[in-house]
Amino acid sequence: MNLTTTELIGLNDSGLDENILDYKDETEETFNPMLWGTIGYLFLFIFRPYETLIPQLGAIHFERIYMLCLLAGLFNWSEKRYIPHKLNYALLAFFGVLCFSYFIAYMPDKAEDSIWEYFKLLVLYFVILLSIRNEKEFRILLLSFIVIMALYIGKSEWEFFVNGKHTYRMGIRRLIGIDETNGSPNSFAATIVYSLPFAWVLWKTSSATWVKVSLGCYGIMSLSGVALTGSRGGMLSVIFFFSLVWMRSKRKVVGLMLIVVVTSMSWIFMGGILQDRFRTLYDDKINATATASAEGRIEGVKRGIELFSLRPVWGWGTGNFAFATYEIGVTDGLQSHNMYAQLLAELGILGTIPFLALVLLLFLTKREVLSLSPAATDDDTGDDEGDMNQSFLALTAVACTDTVLLLLFQGNFGHNLYRYNWILVSAFLVLANHFSWGEEESENTSHN
Repeated sequence: MNLTTTELIGLNDSGLDENILDYKDETEETFNPMLWGTIGYLFLFIFRPYETLIPQLGAIHFERIYMLCLLAGLFNWSEKRYIPHKLNYALLAFFGVLCFSYFIAYMPDKAEDSIWEYFKLLVLYFVILLSIRNEKEFRILLLSFIVIMALYIGKSEWEFFVNGKHTYRMGIRRLIGIDETNGSPNSFAATIVYSLPFAWVLWKTSSATWVKVSLGCYGIMSLSGVALTGSRGGMLSVIFFFSLVWMRSKRKVVGLMLIVVVTSMSWIFMGGILQDRFRTLYDDKINATATASAEGRIEGVKRGIELFSLRPVWGWGTGNFAFATYEIGVTDGLQSHNMYAQLLAELGILGTIPFLALVLLLFLTKREVLSLSPAATDDDTGDDEGDMNQSFLALTAVACTDTVLLLLFQGNFGHNLYRYNWILVSAFLVLANHFSWGEEESENTSHN
């Protein structure tokens, strides 16, 4: 009889516990250096020590050297294998539009920067697909992602509380990330929010006390981090995520009570200054600067629509929104602060089609993973012990589409079109889909 990966690690009984260290089968007796090499790059990419902590590494582009070494190792690694999937082609099609946009861009050098950054993300995407051999390694990768995020958030909050590192905007002292690329308050808050669905998966699929306690602490640290950034979009996204969890919950009354308690405690924790910051969502008399910021987002949408009307087919080129506005008489150099305006203005209809195809395929892939997981349902948030029997792969697929919904939701007040989270959720979904087919085959074999 063939045993599934899920059966071998005892997921149905104990989830992410000590069995993860004891699990072995014929395909996993060998050490996987590419798994840990990929995790190392994720650390460099998210934590970015070469930007602020060790600037000498940034001067020699250490992250590029690391990736080249990782690619060389992957090329010579005999156990790599390619996973064909429709999402691969959707991402390549979108990247193809970015490359084409260079030739029609308002400022080609700005388009070149965006294309290069997205190319590096695509390389990471295929490295992940080629490096992860089985479900156990997939779980380790996901757990490592949350550990890296915990280090990133923890170090940022340490710098805030101990060394006073912050930015002063909109009349308040705001938490920032330790890096420069995604360290601004709004971007840092978004980074935190996008990790919450995957922390939830690990919490749901583990019965080990130390894991649940650690993830609970991560949740508290994440919520406090979002609050301290003073990001109104970040806080709204947290509430949106809680709503997604609650809508799938079997015990909606209990879930609603938990949401009320957590929200109330968070509100008390914020204090008066941060409370006033979030009150500006509905009271424009509290802070004129915050009100102007909100109005600026509406203005960004208007500019995006106007730019789109001038070049509706192929747009003005990736990374060119702030510069193309000169063509409509606007010279302040501000970004759109809206993903949809950014997409239409920079890539036009030509870029919108593969982007919509990507989003559709993400949800279709999630549906396929659920259909291939006999023990799983789309309800991943119940509180009884029966939920421990649900497939890790199915819950991860749900977490991926939750992240997509968060990206789309935050797209209303942020230009997150090229964020690395799109790449990560695509890679995670392809892996979940691939390993789910293995579960289905084993399930059929056991029945026969």
